[in-house]
Amino acid sequence: MNDLLEALREFGALRDGEFGNDVIRQRSLPAIEPAYADASAIDRHVPSMRGALRSCGIERLYQHQADAMEQALAGSNVVLQAPTASGKTLAFQIPMLESLKRFDTHALMIYPNKALALDQREQLIRLTKHMRGSSIGSWWYDGDVNSAERKVLRENPPSILITNPDMLHMSFLGHADVWGRFFSGLRWVIVDEIHEYRGYFGSNVAMILRRFSHHLSSRGVNPQFFLSSATCANAKEHAQNLTGRQFVEVNAVNSMRPHRQFTFVQPSIPDHMYWDVLQLRAVDAGLACLSQGKSVLVFCPTRKFTEACHRIAMRRVGELNEDKRLGIDPDAIKVFRGGLSMEERHTVQEGLRSGAVRLVFTTNALEMGIDIGGLDGIIMAGFPDSMISAWQRIGRAGRSWDSNAFVLYYSRNNPLDRFYAENLDGFLDKPLDDLVVSADNEDLIDKHLPSLLYETPGRVGEHGFLGSAMSSAARRKLLGGAHPVTSGRWRPHFSLNIRGGGSGMFVLREGNKEIGTLSGQQQFREAYERAIYMHGGRNYRVVEVSYTGAGGEIRLGSVDPGLRTNAITATFVTERDIYDGKRWLTDGSAISAFYGNVLITEVLSAVEEVDERTGEIVDRWTPNFNSAKFDNAHAFWVGEEVASGLASDGIGAFQHLLRVGTLFSIPLDAHDIYAHALLKEQKAYLVESFPGGIGIAKKVLERWRSVLEVGIRVAERCRCRRGCPNCIVPPRSRIDVDKTAGIRLARQLIGRTSGRADFEYRGGLWEPGH
Repeated sequence: MNDLLEALREFGALRDGEFGNDVIRQRSLPAIEPAYADASAIDRHVPSMRGALRSCGIERLYQHQADAMEQALAGSNVVLQAPTASGKTLAFQIPMLESLKRFDTHALMIYPNKALALDQREQLIRLTKHMRGSSIGSWWYDGDVNSAERKVLRENPPSILITNPDMLHMSFLGHADVWGRFFSGLRWVIVDEIHEYRGYFGSNVAMILRRFSHHLSSRGVNPQFFLSSATCANAKEHAQNLTGRQFVEVNAVNSMRPHRQFTFVQPSIPDHMYWDVLQLRAVDAGLACLSQGKSVLVFCPTRKFTEACHRIAMRRVGELNEDKRLGIDPDAIKVFRGGLSMEERHTVQEGLRSGAVRLVFTTNALEMGIDIGGLDGIIMAGFPDSMISAWQRIGRAGRSWDSNAFVLYYSRNNPLDRFYAENLDGFLDKPLDDLVVSADNEDLIDKHLPSLLYETPGRVGEHGFLGSAMSSAARRKLLGGAHPVTSGRWRPHFSLNIRGGGSGMFVLREGNKEIGTLSGQQQFREAYERAIYMHGGRNYRVVEVSYTGAGGEIRLGSVDPGLRTNAITATFVTERDIYDGKRWLTDGSAISAFYGNVLITEVLSAVEEVDERTGEIVDRWTPNFNSAKFDNAHAFWVGEEVASGLASDGIGAFQHLLRVGTLFSIPLDAHDIYAHALLKEQKAYLVESFPGGIGIAKKVLERWRSVLEVGIRVAERCRCRRGCPNCIVPPRSRIDVDKTAGIRLARQLIGRTSGRADFEYRGGLWEPGH
């Protein structure tokens, strides 16, 4: 590793000591040798499978593979939790293939993206071609398959179809009438990478999977499910929340890993040029690795960043080769992202496996379990959306337990990135995350009901796979006389965007290109008219906001990067419904914590435009659209009902301790939640951005004290005095907080609620706790 560090310094990718002020932290994790199953584990399988495995060079199974296969072949629904490169794919392929040898039996494999689907079919082909007498075929069924091929696949389906949640919703359910032959023989449903199904998208996928099981049940079909996940804290719970089914969990969290050396860097770069210089650092780091004979992936935060790095790298290689300082084949450097053709993606993957490609600049498209052979290391330009994503990326390097791998991380100039750059131990020692989805979100249920009633008109029945919330809502609609709309080729499924958009969502557009989405709350606070909005590391001017129902479109234009806007707002909270709560009586105080439904009213009274270089206010105005109400917002809140001498000056910082602690405790996007405090009432609220909630507030109620402990640690590790964007204060916040007072208040609340709650909220009453 020392040679690589020197190469990084030589190329300018690290600038510490006499060459600069980068802050660098290092630590290694030792290898863990895998636990192997007894040799007889392979002998338990049918002869054709034993021969296929040995032809593929597999003489032994890992213990977790054997355990998962045993449970699956016994007829259980299985969820397998195991780290990257631990053989999860083989664990479900073997029982699936062994049971598909009968004529006209089928399996459906569901993946979150195209790259994984492509890779899965290649692995299936490698295994099935060695199975004697096997006629098990497989094909993709997604948006890239033309209409003629789709018709053939529906009428004469292969044994295995590989698809994604979008097509499950739009075609398998939206056109369920043409899938009769496939459904009648459906024996397996495989859902891989279930850690990708969390939050808003995951909640939509949960409702689709439950609708799918409900529809199959109405046909008398009940397939077996096998789900797999990267490491998380609640794989079984998550599998059951996604599907409405019961599962047996096979857990291999600490089953195997290679030796890994971690280097976390907080680069010394001025804020106004951070994004451009970070691109140069990522490129120089990749080229330094090439100079040492290493193969590496560089994970980039956006598609634009990825493309820019590739262009810079190709130019730099030309210059270095011309100066004869470095001889690198430009064809060894590639870019990988969504939007590439199937042939382009395949070329990169094959090149990585063969060693012809050794440096790839990629988005999160190569994050998941695609077979790309052995890599020496990964570089992360910025921290991904969650800890799970970070570990998925890390798992790309060191594909066998006895290899040595390295991880190089550069932080961006935001609080989360800088926190991890400064706290390598905190990253490596952090407990696993819980995954959160909600199949009870009333707003989402309303959006799914037209599709549900179209798929199984008049056949809702009892809760079953749908769950009580969705089935009750459907029965109410049916009893009220509702019935599905049918009009030619139109389907209600077309109106639901499961990955975002739809009611309450705003589409971001730069020119004619869609670059992202925002919730209604985000739009009101951050992307109001003439606002300067940051997206993908760059500042944009909001040129126009158009409204369509509860959502709309935001058009973005260019702006001077040295300018920012501050919104002067007032927020009012009205508590509507309480779903759950706990109350502690101690030292004369009454402290209560709730999960419930609130109405948020916001008023935007003025906007200031500031030149960050001088601090001068260059403009001030009042927006035309300056007030909004957000109903059915799910929230957690905590506060005192009886005064007890708690620190009264810390509630402003306390709300941010709660918000930051949640960001580090539950996998979510930073925009999924926001915090608010009522100073007079001494209450702090954590509010979910999506109406109806996706389960975040409910999770926070279960563990709010440990969430606060995390927020306290984040605040205390920062060297600032009162609170800043590198610890707890949101970027560009105008509110002055005192983090010392916030920490004092948090510790008092934690101390006074350390025991079991004296009362629990049940049906509108406080009843003694158990």
